[in-house]
Formats: sequence, structure tokens, C-alpha cells
Amino acid sequence: MHLKEELNKGQLKAVTYTGKHLLVLAGAGTGKTRTIIARASYLIENGADPSKIQILTFTKKAANEIVERVKAGLPQSSGRTLNGATFHSWCNQLIIKYPNLFGAASFTVIDPDDQLGVMKMVAGHHNEVYGKLRIKPQQLLDVYSYARNTKKNLTESLRTLIYKGKQDKDTEYEITAMKPNVELLLRAYQKKKMEQRYLDYDDLLLVVATQLKKNPEARKLLSQDLDYLLVDEMQDTNPLQWELLSPFIEICSLFCVGDDAQSIYSFRGADFKNVHQFKERVKESEVYKLEKNYRSTQEILDISNWLLDKSPIAYDKRLQSIRGSGELPILLNVSDEWQEANWVADEVLKNYTDEDRKFSDHLILSRSQFYTKSLQAVFIRRKIPYITYGGRKFLQAAHIKDLVSLLRIVNNPYDEIAWVRFLTFWEGIGEVRASRIMAVIIADEGKTEIPTLLESAIPGKDGQKISQLYHAVQKEKGKVGKMVDIAYEAMSLGLAFRYRKDWVEKRKGDFPVLKLLADSYASLGEFIGEGLLDNAEKMNGAPVLSESQLATSENKDHVIISTIHSAKGLEADVCIVLNVSPKSFPSAWSLDDTDAIEEDRRVLYVALTRAKNRLIITRNTASIAAIHGKSIPSNTGQATDDAETYFLTGLPEKLVEQQTIGQDFNKVKDAPEPNQIDLSSGMDFN
Repeated sequence: MHLKEELNKGQLKAVTYTGKHLLVLAGAGTGKTRTIIARASYLIENGADPSKIQILTFTKKAANEIVERVKAGLPQSSGRTLNGATFHSWCNQLIIKYPNLFGAASFTVIDPDDQLGVMKMVAGHHNEVYGKLRIKPQQLLDVYSYARNTKKNLTESLRTLIYKGKQDKDTEYEITAMKPNVELLLRAYQKKKMEQRYLDYDDLLLVVATQLKKNPEARKLLSQDLDYLLVDEMQDTNPLQWELLSPFIEICSLFCVGDDAQSIYSFRGADFKNVHQFKERVKESEVYKLEKNYRSTQEILDISNWLLDKSPIAYDKRLQSIRGSGELPILLNVSDEWQEANWVADEVLKNYTDEDRKFSDHLILSRSQFYTKSLQAVFIRRKIPYITYGGRKFLQAAHIKDLVSLLRIVNNPYDEIAWVRFLTFWEGIGEVRASRIMAVIIADEGKTEIPTLLESAIPGKDGQKISQLYHAVQKEKGKVGKMVDIAYEAMSLGLAFRYRKDWVEKRKGDFPVLKLLADSYASLGEFIGEGLLDNAEKMNGAPVLSESQLATSENKDHVIISTIHSAKGLEADVCIVLNVSPKSFPSAWSLDDTDAIEEDRRVLYVALTRAKNRLIITRNTASIAAIHGKSIPSNTGQATDDAETYFLTGLPEKLVEQQTIGQDFNKVKDAPEPNQIDLSSGMDFN
């Protein structure tokens, strides 16, 4: 790799760092991925063993891209043993590699749907306790995961997730009353996981972090296998992930890349202090900055820099455009969301017809997908193709989980969820009967071959068929792709009948993809664990796309409509940020919480820095009038007179071109109401 030709001075300084630990504060569009790729290449070219370099990021796609780009720039095979993974996947690899060290051999990794199934079982078993609560099983899981990832106690986790941070006397009373019952259910959930030999995603991190923290021998063992740990998107790490990384300060050299100004996932537990306080936490460390922006024009960066300058937090960096000057951003005042939607549609069509831009040159961002329903309605009516972010992950689709349930019970005969799903797949077997069959198998404790047990527990031809299928799949345990083939051949008719409404159009074609995925894993255990993690990672993953009827596989040119939290990594020639108004930026829920206000500021910063050439910001004139009238309500029900709370108050005129849509813009009258149009035509695996 020709470093001096390919990197700017700031990137080169970071890549060739010779100290112990380094944090690279990489602002938006400054080439952080290029920098981490160059660092790995530099280390290998200068004698580092690729097998002792571990790259960590938040999606398997990103990890694979980094590894492949490193390999592409090196002599053939020299980077062959370089490894890239997500945090959860890496911990799973360590557990598989050192089963005795971590004590988690033969455990099954379960996805969020399975977790919910277990929690429902627990709630049903303890119905006298669960019946006293007004909390859904999923909320119990959310509290459980949030507490573990943020290292907060149960009281604060309940306050944050169930009561939106309220601290009044009534809230204190309710938390005190419910806490013992919630604790009982969460402890029962933990016990159930242990009995069934399940690990959820958080368990993977906890198992490794706990062992490294308390066991010097574990740290010594890993120090022999690891010299360099390269961490991407450091700002998205949470306290649990920091606990996992901390022991490696002694074990190896850390090279972390991130941006505290883009830390926007506190609702998932992310803590921007992991970046902001890096030097204080990590001895023998330095912090370098990347401020040369390759994405946006300077006018777009000027308003982004101004937004951070208004913060009480010292981010201490200013983005500078390599590309130079361009258009002033537009601040568009609208009276309501239908007027806004029609104006946006006009802008997209004008750009498409008059300026020779493609639909895909447009990125539309909002705080929530719910807010974009009127926009989607207008786009459908005016035949503008679009895609939105959402939908289910591949291995979480119902028809895929039906087949994989067989592979799961072959891998772990104690997998209760998989047994119930597999047995109830067959006609004539309901949940009660499935539970009885499963109880017989588990009580046998491995003394009898499972095919024999199945044949005796299910009389007649059905028992023979299911027994023979289990035996056939079990025989091929070392060939995961072959196991999928056998299972699909036996189950395809049942699958086609169960999902007959959309079998040919949507579901049947997924099984060749499943076969290819299975063929890429060396063992069944890796497929069950790694495959599930690769395709259903919960942290900041690349979202599945849902398409409008006008954005088919044949029509790849479409506008992207995304939430801001799903937009990191995206960029577009034209970026339109919707409803940057009081109650939205900052949100009404944030007004009594300084940390929440500042996270909302970072959310807006991420949105603004997605634009390459044209940035349009919309805001509601009624909200603006309200703020100048000093009447923005807070979440305590009291009014605030602090107009400065609104992020764009005081924005210098030189930074934007203001436009206001007149009342004669009445195309909104023709727009259908949200409940008059079907917006559910996107991808749906269920």
C-alpha cells in the first residue's frame, strides 16, 4: 500500500503510530474506514502476524469489507489469517475456541424471538407474579438487556425504559412496588436459560468479559494469540463492551476509531464517554484527529460545525471540506406535514427531470418512520419509487426458523424452543403434545437414541417419518449444507402449505440462499451461533430494506427514506432532513435532561453530515411561532422560556437560505389521508 499517495497527513500520522494505544477521532466523512484498513495493512507489511490482529466492528458486513480490502492491497495470501468480526461474533468464536476456559460448551445462541419465547414461558409459569405487572414480556427483556449493557441497576433501568426517566414521588412508589416482581421474573429467566443451555447475545459478551476480568490465566492465554485490537465505530460501544475491552489494555495494543459527535445510540446503551474520556481511561494512549472531510461541501460543514460549537460539550474539532464550496443549505418553513410532503415530492421530481439527477441521489431523513407516512402516501400517489429501512432479518423469518429448528435440536437436544417449533410443524402435533414428547426426550438424558425415542413417542407413519428425518440430518452433522438439503426435501411440502399465500413469490427462493449460507460454515455449531449472529446482529446493523410497490427488483433507482439512527454510513447528493422543529430537535422528552438534549444535537449532526452537495432542512412554522412565544412544553408539563433550547435558534443568516411555502401551495388538499392507503407493501418474511 502506497501510504503517502493514498492518505492525507492526519491519516498517515494515525496509521504509522508507534505508541501503545491510540484513539482516532474521525469526524464525519473523514475516511475512518480507509484509515483502519491502512492501519491493518501497515502492521502486516511491517512484520505483524495477521492472525494476531483482530478487527472489531458492529456489523458482519462492515467487518468483512474491511478484511477483504486489507487483503486486496497486500501480496497474495499475506493477510489470509486476518480476522474481522462483530463484538458478539468474536466472543462466540472465543467461546467455541476455548470451551473449557469459558465454560460454555454445547450452549445454543438464541435470537430475540427465542428470548421472547423463553420470557413468555417464565411469565406463564409465574403467572401469579406476572399478573401483578403492567409490563409486556418484551419490556422485561428490554429492561434486562439495558441493565446489563449499561451496568445500571434495576431501579434506574426501570425508570429509564418504563417511566421515561421520571423522578417524581408517584414514579418512585410504582418502581418500588414493581421491582421485587420484576426481579423474580428476571432471575427465573436467567435460571431457565441455564437449564436449557441457552446464551443470548448479551451473555456472549458477559461470559468473556467476566472471565478475562477475574482470571489472569485467561488474559495470559489470549495475550499469546493477540497483538493488536482494531476497533471501528468506538463511539457506539456501551459500558459492557468497554468492560470487555478494558482487559486488552494490558494484553495488546488498541487502535480505536470513532467520533464522539456521532454517538447517538444511548437508548441501546451506547456511552459516548468511551470515546470522549479515552485518554483518561487508557494509560499510555494518545488521541489524534481527522478533520479533512471528503463527502460534503464547505457550506454543509459550516452549519454542522456551528451546531457542535453551540454545545456545552467540547468536541474540539472542525470539519474542513476537501471539495471546496457549493450551495447554501436551505431552511424550509412549512405549515404542516402534508404541505411538506408535497414540496419534497416536487423537489425530487424537479431534480429528476430538470437536473438529470436519479431518484437514488436523494436521501430523506426523519426522527421516526411514523412521521414519514404522509410522505410515503404522497410518493405512492405521485409514482415516486422509494425504499424505507425496516423489516425482518433473513434468519428471523418464520419459514427459515421452521427448518433451522431441526438443525438446532440436532446441535442441542435440550433446546426446548426448537423442539416445540419443530414438532408443531407436523400436522396433528400441537404445543401440548409437543411438550410431552420433548419432556420424554429430555428426561431420558441421552440414554436412548433420539430417533428411537421419537418413533416410540409418535405412533404410526408420522413417528417413522420424523424419526428417519432426524436420523438422516444427524448423520450429516459435519456437512451443514447437506443437512439443509435433507431438511428442505422432507419439509418443503409442509412449508409450501403453511405459507401458501406467498410461498412462490416471497419464500421459496430463500432456501437456496440458506443452503449457500450453511455451506460457508465448517460446523453445525458455528452455523447455529455465527450464522444467527451474522444475520440478526442487534447493534447498529445494516437494516433490511422494505420496498414500495414502485421500487421493485427491476427498478433499482429509488429515493431512500430512513430514520436518522439507521442512516449512519449512508450519504447522498441531496439530503432532506424533515421536521427540524422544537419538540423534535430536541424532542419534548429531552428538555429536562441535559445529556438527552446533547444526544439529540448529535443526532441532528449525523443527519446534516449525510449531504454531499445539497442540504434541505424543513421545520414547522407553528412550532417556530411557539418557541418565540416561549411556550414549548417539557415532559413535566411545565413551560420553558429558553428559546435557545431549539437547536436552530440564532442560526446566522449567512449559513442558510430561508424559504417559506405560501398558503397557495394547496396540493396538500389532494393528498389521501394515512388511513386511506395501504403502506404495508414492503418486504415481509412473516
